Order: sequence, then C-alpha cells, then structure tokens
Amino acid sequence: MKIGFFYRELDQGGIQRMIIDCANYFASKGVDVSVVLMKPSEDYHELLHKAVKILYFESIKQIDLYRSLSNILKREKFDLLYSATPALNIFSIVTKLLSRTTTKIVISEHNNTLVFFKNMKLTLSKLTYLSIPVLYRFADAIVAVSGGLGKSLEKIALIPTRKIDVIHNPAYSPILEEQLKMVVDHEWFKDAAIPVIITVGRLTEAKNHKLLLNAMALLLKRKQVRLIIIGEGHLRSDLTAHIDQLNISEFVRLEGFKQNPVSWISQADLFVLSSDYEGFGIVLVEALAAGTTIVSTNCDYGPEEILGDQFGYLVPVGDAIALANKIEFALEHPISKDLLVARAKDFSVESIMTKYNKLFTDVINK
Repeated sequence: MKIGFFYRELDQGGIQRMIIDCANYFASKGVDVSVVLMKPSEDYHELLHKAVKILYFESIKQIDLYRSLSNILKREKFDLLYSATPALNIFSIVTKLLSRTTTKIVISEHNNTLVFFKNMKLTLSKLTYLSIPVLYRFADAIVAVSGGLGKSLEKIALIPTRKIDVIHNPAYSPILEEQLKMVVDHEWFKDAAIPVIITVGRLTEAKNHKLLLNAMALLLKRKQVRLIIIGEGHLRSDLTAHIDQLNISEFVRLEGFKQNPVSWISQADLFVLSSDYEGFGIVLVEALAAGTTIVSTNCDYGPEEILGDQFGYLVPVGDAIALANKIEFALEHPISKDLLVARAKDFSVESIMTKYNKLFTDVINK
C-alpha cells in the first residue's frame, strides 16, 4: 500500500495534528507514506515518523498548482490520496480526473462547511464550494470527523449518509503521551492560590476568544482567576485591544503557538472552548487526556459527541453570562481525572486507525 496525505502546510491546527498521527501510524506499520504539502512550515515536521516522506509542490503560483499536484500523482503513483477541507478535496478530485491517474481519492470534512461558507468573503475559493454537490460524488470515499458533520455534509453535497464514513479524529497518540510528561515552567502554574484557566486554538473568528474574555471580565468581579490563551492568528491585535478595553490585562496571557499544548493544559485547573463552530474539536480530547475538567460551548459539531453529559460541562454558544457561571461552577466541581483520561482513550490512534485502515484497504481493492 502506498498512501499520500495532502494538505497546505503542517502549521498549527487540529487537521495538521490528525494528518501527522495518521501518517505516523501507517509508517509504523511498514506502509509507504508521504505527506504532500503545498508549502513548507516547520511547526510540526519534527513530529513525523522518520519513514514518512515529505513532498512539496514545485510552485504555489495559481497557474502552477494543477501541474504540481498532477506531476506528484503521476510520479509517485499512490494507491490512495487523502485530502482535507473542501477546497483541497475539490482540487484533488479535479486533478485526478484531468490527469487520468489511477490513484483513489479519499476526501474528508473537518469543519462546519455550511457556516464556514456563509462567513467567507466572495472569492474564487468561496465559489469552489458551490461545486461540492457536483464533484464530491467523484471521490472514492468521503469521511466526516463527527456524526453531526456527516449529517450536514449529506445536505450540502446531496450525498446519502450511507456513502459518508464517520470516523473521529485519532487524538490520543504516543506523541500526546510523551507531551503529557513535559513540565511547563510558567509562573502562574506555581501559584496554586489562583486558578488558571486555559484555552487552545487559532486566534480566528470561529474560536470566539472574545466570548471567553467577556466571561472572564464577568467572573473577575467575584473571583480571582487567570487565563492563558495558546495559539496564534490574525486576530491577535484585536484580542489584545479587547483585553485592554475590559481592563483585564493583568489576568490574561497570550502565549502564542505551542507545539505541546497538552503539556500546558495538564497544569491548568480548567480548559475552556468558546468556539462558535467546530468540526470535531480535537483539543477537547487533548484536554480529556490531560485529565483537566472542561467547559465548552455546545457548538456544531463535536463537543456534545465527545463530552456528552458526563465528561464535561456544555453551555450555549455566544452566552458570556452562562459561560462565566459554568466556569465558576466547574472550578468548584472538577470531574474525576481517571474518568476523563478513560474517555480520551476512546479516541486513541490504535482504535481510530483500525477504521481508517479498513476504509483505505476497501477503497484500494475496489
């Protein structure tokens, strides 16, 4: 079996970590694995198994994109190429059809495509989403990373649910277990008197960090707490201004991107996800693995599937008062660490990749 995993770059993000876990699993089993990237990024490269090959596009100029991927498919002769996100899924399908290669194409959805589409500016990328109902049916298999996302995709792509495989992200991995052993040297973790809340995610609109900051401002009126935000993105300056406007800069730290976020989560008192929407929420599994109690918005899709009513606390999307109240409650009522870790292992690489292995084998043998 010869497999390629195709994405833009291995920078920060849940999709990138998922691709690394998948590639490493297959490489450890002796499969010929390559990660095909449009451009270099060093954020996660060192986490890849030594047997995984990294292949780059010859050029990322618009006019050269098709030729770059087509040449890779013709040269490498993959049995199967796995892609993620609508734009790259469509690109993979079109490239295969035009280049007439025999590579099977497995596409995957990791985000709430409908909300993502509505929030996008009118660009060529947005227009490509309109071709989903036409082109997705040419894929050899379609994967959705949560049940809710699968049902949404059925409506968007006009494809029956039976043709969509729901496979959760493999989040509990050997890499994660190693990172859990790392100790983060941060002054706030040394002061047990004041609880530390942490969140991890790109500084983008979807993660709605402003909601969490507003909740922090409300909570600080009645309780001393501190907030660490892990992640980087284009909203950093906006969030910094919002922190100053709320007059809570003394209690909030923007720590930037970290390759080992679970090491930080494990030392915090509470993990909070304030997203407006998700596709799965791989960071929730990381928080479970750390044994850290979780408060999350009950957004589409992922949090309810992962946490249910036993493994974390859910609040309505966009409600700062409810979030502040639930954070205070959760700090006073932490959930058993053993229970949380056991739930995280439901999303282990071994158990999830067994499903991917079967899917890939079935698709190749068709």
